[in-house]
Amino acid sequence: MAESKKLIRPGKLKKGDVVGVVAPAGPVDPEHLEKGLKVIERMSFVPLLGRHVSARTGFLAGSDENRAQDLMDMFVNPDVKAIFCARGGYGVNRVIPLLNPGVIRKNPKIIVGASDITLLLLYLQQKCSLVAFHGPMVAGNFGRHAMKKTKKQFQNLLMGEADGKKLLSPQAKVLRPGVAEGKLAGGCLTLLCRSLGTPYEIETRNKLLLIEDVNEPPYKIDGMLWQLKAAGKFRNIKGIILGEMVNCGSPKEKKKSLEAIYKDVFDACSVPILHNFPVGHGKEMWTFPIGVDATLDADAKSLQLKNCGVV
Repeated sequence: MAESKKLIRPGKLKKGDVVGVVAPAGPVDPEHLEKGLKVIERMSFVPLLGRHVSARTGFLAGSDENRAQDLMDMFVNPDVKAIFCARGGYGVNRVIPLLNPGVIRKNPKIIVGASDITLLLLYLQQKCSLVAFHGPMVAGNFGRHAMKKTKKQFQNLLMGEADGKKLLSPQAKVLRPGVAEGKLAGGCLTLLCRSLGTPYEIETRNKLLLIEDVNEPPYKIDGMLWQLKAAGKFRNIKGIILGEMVNCGSPKEKKKSLEAIYKDVFDACSVPILHNFPVGHGKEMWTFPIGVDATLDADAKSLQLKNCGVV
């Protein structure tokens, strides 16, 4: 996709809207799903489950064809105003070739997910010209953690409220000070690496790059960051926002190990860099409209979105 191509902003949500819930990747825990659905209902949205959301085929939530069909059914259903992913896991890469970008472009909708869903967000942005949302999932996040701040910002952002646009994180750490502007890009580090060499490879030029992951030892974080660096993904970027990297190393060694890795990998970068920002897999998780202009103020530990990503 050309850098200058304008992305489609989907329509904002309002109370009472029907939202589709699908499982494009791994199988869903029924108890977590039920708890997450109650959270969505308390937001005054009406969840509509995909036909195969509870399916299981090995390490997948049903067959590739059925998972793809659930996604496409939600896009073409005029009653559905947004699509929320139930969880990540693994499997989106197997679904993407079965999707219809022309149909998706004609029926632009909010779609929210993270972790393995990172690949779907990249695909939607680059092949369907659609703003997509990196954020909490119904079972995987809302069904497992209280996420009081997350829920409020999630709802405000998707409903187009100004309160959803400014993200402040006092617990974040400054690796490189400064202020930068650019379009948001990124997601789960493992999946960003998995995108390399594909038709939906992550584009980082002039972007504010979000990077997060979970359950990866420091040496794997180091290896994946160096892979992105070797692929040229840290050249000509505007800023970097690193997540909490949940369970990536022992509690005693994690902070020292990861900070040392960041300083090594980003030694030549002069752009603002924050780390330990709540961008994924933590007990709080901000929702980001991928492709939207934003301002990163590392000194203030804040990210200001130009708009909510919806109209």
